[in-house]
Amino acid sequence: MRYESRANVRASVTWASLLFCLIVGLHMAGPAAADTLRVIADGDMKTPDPIVTTSWDTQVHAYLIYDKLFEMDENGSPQPALADAVEASEDRRSFTISLRSGVKFSDGSPITTDDVIQSLMRWSSRDVTGQLLAARLKGMTTIDERTFRIELNEPFDVPEALAGITGNPAFVMPKRVATKAPTDPITDSTGSGPYMFDLSNWKPGQTREYSKNPFYVPRNDPPSYYSGRKEATFDKIEISYIPDANTAMAGMLTGKFDIWSAPSMDNVLALRDNPDLVVDRGTPAQGNIRPNYLVPPFNNVKARQALTYLIDQSEINLLSVGDSQFWRTCYAYLKCGSKYGDDGAYMGHRGPADYDKARKLLQESGYKGEPIVILDPTDAAYDHAQMLYVAEQLRKIGANVDVQSMDWSTLASRRISKKPTSEGGWNLFSSIMEGEAATSPLRHLQLASNCENAWFGWPCDEKIEQLRAAFIKANDDDQRWSVAFKLQERASEYLPFILTGESYYPRVYRSDIKGFNPAAPRLYFWNITRKSK
Repeated sequence: MRYESRANVRASVTWASLLFCLIVGLHMAGPAAADTLRVIADGDMKTPDPIVTTSWDTQVHAYLIYDKLFEMDENGSPQPALADAVEASEDRRSFTISLRSGVKFSDGSPITTDDVIQSLMRWSSRDVTGQLLAARLKGMTTIDERTFRIELNEPFDVPEALAGITGNPAFVMPKRVATKAPTDPITDSTGSGPYMFDLSNWKPGQTREYSKNPFYVPRNDPPSYYSGRKEATFDKIEISYIPDANTAMAGMLTGKFDIWSAPSMDNVLALRDNPDLVVDRGTPAQGNIRPNYLVPPFNNVKARQALTYLIDQSEINLLSVGDSQFWRTCYAYLKCGSKYGDDGAYMGHRGPADYDKARKLLQESGYKGEPIVILDPTDAAYDHAQMLYVAEQLRKIGANVDVQSMDWSTLASRRISKKPTSEGGWNLFSSIMEGEAATSPLRHLQLASNCENAWFGWPCDEKIEQLRAAFIKANDDDQRWSVAFKLQERASEYLPFILTGESYYPRVYRSDIKGFNPAAPRLYFWNITRKSK
């Protein structure tokens, strides 16, 4: 494979793509109406339930129609959202939380502590951080309609857990909705957030249309990242899935769309000098390959080690990202440059591929030439390129590779399967962990290795789980740093996922859009204005 191929062809395709987009743009609708924000989605949402799935598009949808008790501010500290106040005991084993006065769901009914407790029960059975809380939970009791208490057997930072941004965030739903099993998608979109959505008239593949929630009461605090005042400044928000990059590019050039959430790198480079558009590096992310730990060969650690000897982080990022402005090598299991990230803890292979070592390890794992099923999302440029790279590297050491092409939304549905590959299961797919979540053992859902309750792939390692528990119990930063280092050491031995380096997910938006945060790990669309409004 010629890893320089993207760089060589980029110059020749850029001007052709621009010309094509301008021609197509003549036949498209004019600029977006001032009261409607139009967004090009990252993928096609299949399920609207943020507890059933961690899919990016479902989470973006959920942040529009739901609120949480706490949200993270720009300093990474949890701040009250639906909550009005919290009283914590000195030993962090009891938290009394009161709700803001007058908060309501989008159907006009009041939000009560019964709704909140049921929502937290559903969330804590599914989310990786919620499961940590549930394991320490003594009980949640109602004091009155606006106040409840969480009591624990061990110290735990409840506000930080409830403010988590990624994974399965702790959104507040009506009790009647939250009684649904956490594996059964909800069919009622009544929410607690600034916008509302009519689920009854929507089908996958359609543009999603959101309108203001007339019963939403914003906080008075100044906005700070996800926290503070959330104001529905646009009457409507439309989110469209456009798999063809040229069509999406034309829409941005002609003003049909305001925000492009996941443009390919070729489009980013072609658009970054356009004065009507802003090209931002977007959110940092930790790239990885996720093996399936339930089926051969990657249930054997030697097969996972073989993958580390096949992946040259510089090669795979040159292919999947391209421009060096948007990626870097990193061997830390917590984000490089973060408080606890330290690639000095990594004890595995670094640098160029070692095919002889990889071949030997794969053989020692017991691999007998069975098909290795790779899930390849062809509409997700980064993941598509990463999977093609891994497939070719595996072929070089004699592996029997079955690359199965699909769109990202289909992959998100397919990865839940725990069946053997011969019955529709899988072995590998490409993923990322957003930078904010990748900084903490508490929030890094892909680092969690709690077996059947772990994220897709279901890694199972008692030592990693013991170290995550020790991190929670640590009394100060020195203890937490020491535990985090040992955790990253152990991760480099067990390999809950295979590191491919760190990169950015660029965003493109129109220059007249103000208040948009392109670096948010889950895009949110409140407090945004159009300069012309």
